[in-house]
Formats: sequence, C-alpha cells, structure tokens
Amino acid sequence: KENAVIGNALVDMYVKCGMLSKAHEVLDELPIRNTVSWSSIIGGYAEQWRNFEALDCFEQMQSEGLSPDAITYIFALKACANTRSVHRGKKIHNQIIAKGFLKQNLMLGTALVDMYAKCGMLTKSRELHDKQPLRDVISWNALISGYVEYEHDHEALQCFELMQNENVSPDVVTFICILKACGSRKAFEMGKQIHDEIVARGILENNVMLGTALVDMYAKCGMLKKARNVLNHHLVLDVAPWNALIMGYSQQGQHGEALKCFELMIQKGISPDVVTFLSVLNACSLSGLLDEAEKHFLDMPNKYGIRPNLHHYTCMVNAFGRVGYFDKVMETIKKMPSCDYLPLWHALLSACSKWGNVELGRMAFN
Repeated sequence: KENAVIGNALVDMYVKCGMLSKAHEVLDELPIRNTVSWSSIIGGYAEQWRNFEALDCFEQMQSEGLSPDAITYIFALKACANTRSVHRGKKIHNQIIAKGFLKQNLMLGTALVDMYAKCGMLTKSRELHDKQPLRDVISWNALISGYVEYEHDHEALQCFELMQNENVSPDVVTFICILKACGSRKAFEMGKQIHDEIVARGILENNVMLGTALVDMYAKCGMLKKARNVLNHHLVLDVAPWNALIMGYSQQGQHGEALKCFELMIQKGISPDVVTFLSVLNACSLSGLLDEAEKHFLDMPNKYGIRPNLHHYTCMVNAFGRVGYFDKVMETIKKMPSCDYLPLWHALLSACSKWGNVELGRMAFN
C-alpha cells in the first residue's frame, strides 16, 4: 500500500512537471496500478492536448479491471471534447449514468455539458445543463461557449441573461464569449453595456484576450472609432487586438485605414503574424495595390520569418487575377506548397470569368 502511494506521487509529480513520457514510464513499472495513478496520467495527456493518448490510457485502465472514478471520467470527457469524439463521449456518459455518479456532482455534469457542446450536440448539452440541480459560472460558460463556437449567437445571449437572472456572476471567459456573440449579431448596445461592466469591475487591465474581444466586437459592429479607442488605451504591445482592428477596417471596406493601421503597428515595434498578413494582403488586393501586396508577401519569410500558407497564396492569386495578370497567377500557384485548396481554384475561375480566359478557366475547373 505504501509503495502504491509513493508510485502515485511520482507519476503525479512528473505529470505536473509536464514530463509525460517519464510519468508513463514510472506508471508502467509500478507493480500495482490503481485509479489514482491512471487518473493522473489521463489528466496530464488531456491537459497537454495529447487526447488520443489520454483515451487510450482510459481504455487500457479499464482493460486491467480498474473502475474509473468521477475524476477519471472528467479527464476522459475533456479528451473527448477536445477531439470532438462524441461516440466515445456517449459511451462514457452511459457508464457514468450506470454508476449513478451524476447526482450532485457539478464538475462531472459540467464536463458532460462541455463535451456535448464542443461536439456540436447543443440540444443535448442544453438538456443536461438544465437538469443540473446546481449551475455555476463554469457550467454556464461550457454551454455559452458551445453556442458561440457553432454560431448560435442568439441562444448564447439568451443564456447570458438567464445566467444573470440566477445571480451567477459572469467571469472573463463569459465576457469573451458574449462579446464575440455581440459582434456576430452587430448587437452594439449590449456590447457597450458589457464593456461598461468590464470597466466597472477593473478586469480589463493587462487582459489581452478580453481587450482583443472588445476591439473585435466594436470593429464587427462597424464602430471603428470605439475599437480604436480601446486599442489606444490598452494592449498596444500585443498583436491580437491590432489584428482585430486591421481586419475590422478591411471588412468595412476601409482598406487604406487598414494599411495605415498596419504601418502604425510596425512603428510601435509589434511583430505581425500570419493573421495580420492575411488582412493586409486582402486590403492590398481590394485596393489594387499589387506592388505593395507583392512586397508584403515577400517580407513575410524574408523580413519576419513567417512562411506563407495557402490562404496567403490565394490572396495573391486573387490580387493578380483581379487585374488579369495570369502569368503572375500561374507563377504564384507553382510556388504553393499544395494546390489542394478549393478557394484557390474559385479565385482563379472568378478571374478567368472576368477576363474571358477560357483556356485557363477550363484547366482550373479540371
């Protein structure tokens, strides 16, 4: 018994230090493995997004005749949620029901709500959520984030109101999700109310994700001055809110402002990323600034060490195709790491249609 306790402690220590291979090595050497040691390793794999290894361990544990406890099930459901493995999740749900673990276990109930929500089974997620005798901010967040992820923004906003009616106080995760829903629905007034509440609570300072969500919400609502004000007062040294603002200008057709914003960001010493360049190349393309688009495209690997992906190449095909530069289009396509990307061929077909290039259009279609 004493050896089992020491063995479990060793496995847990290596897991918490992120040394999962070593933890698994110790687990394999233990003469007696129990639910505690298996739960530690399953949780470690799930936390590090090594989800299939977590689920393999879960199955191996049961094949050794060991019975999972509530903690084991929570970690296994997390792995199912991360991989969208709803069939495995349902099997685990059935085991939990058979053992009667759900009664009064809020964490386990929340893990099920989260698993079904992440797998897109929102009706099932809502049903389980509503049946819980106790609901805290984490269980509400699991449901709301699922609605937002699958663009059921109206339901997310309804849940936000219901949650407050139950006197459950939102946290940062709730606010980020609801701001995203407000942006998608152009619900500026509600977004502004949430902004006021965030400021009143004093939780905006140094929270990049929350600040970025605010910038993005205002930008999507077309309130670019508001978005700019949030950016000017917070987070000037992080690329994410700048990306939200640049994309906002681009989506509102203010491509010149998007490019000015990019230049200002560079002047402030903030390094762009793949998302930044996607908006910048798109803005150049729609503004007809081919030389500038080509310069930024070449700067990505040469100046910033960023390898262009299929989205960036497609932006360049779009830019050259708009003006009928088909030699440049084909030159760009030949340099792509892969041509197995449908939007690329849509862009080329659109250009061929515009300029009457039947031969190249037929090739693109084929």
